[in-house]
Amino acid sequence: MEKDSRVQKLLEQGLYHYGIGETSVAVELWRQVMALDPENEVAGEYLSIELGPYWQEKLNLKPFGPERAKPVVSALEKPTQTRGEEVGLGKQHLLAGKPDQAFLLFGGLLEQEPDNSVYRSYLELSKAALFKAFLNQVGGLDQAPLLAGSASKIMDLRLNEEEGFMLSLLNGEDSFRDILSVAPMPPFQAFYILKKFMTLGLLRLKGQG
Repeated sequence: MEKDSRVQKLLEQGLYHYGIGETSVAVELWRQVMALDPENEVAGEYLSIELGPYWQEKLNLKPFGPERAKPVVSALEKPTQTRGEEVGLGKQHLLAGKPDQAFLLFGGLLEQEPDNSVYRSYLELSKAALFKAFLNQVGGLDQAPLLAGSASKIMDLRLNEEEGFMLSLLNGEDSFRDILSVAPMPPFQAFYILKKFMTLGLLRLKGQG
């Protein structure tokens, strides 16, 4: 039981660091999972996305040399008849660098089967990948976002209380890191609101026109 708890904590920590762009830290945490539980499918799939099919060798978890077998193929790339075509499609979205589509697909599957740990694992990875893509787009956590858009436009959007609070933090001085640290909600929920603001044109970066 203690090992299971440790494995889960390492998986979650890895997703957090992956989401904020600290990929090497995430890989090391997932490597630790494999050291504790060599058959852990979730960590193996996370590592295969980031490092490719030879991830075991890259992490010294598989011997080099002529005895090397075919590339290690993760469950992401295996036929998925037993899990359905939708799951296979979601995995392909992740492999193709389309976390937004994977997020929507796995979120829908999890609504249908809330206790499905496979769907939840892929959804969490999709969320982390979405966060990472957003940070790459804006230039990192230390960028300071500014409020954009007219007051009338903001009023027309009918933002809820949480969104209104997040909007008030766009002052051009506080960085994304600062905003996420004071947001009264889980980090991914806060990030998703910021992503919505950018899509709606309510957010721009300091120094941009």
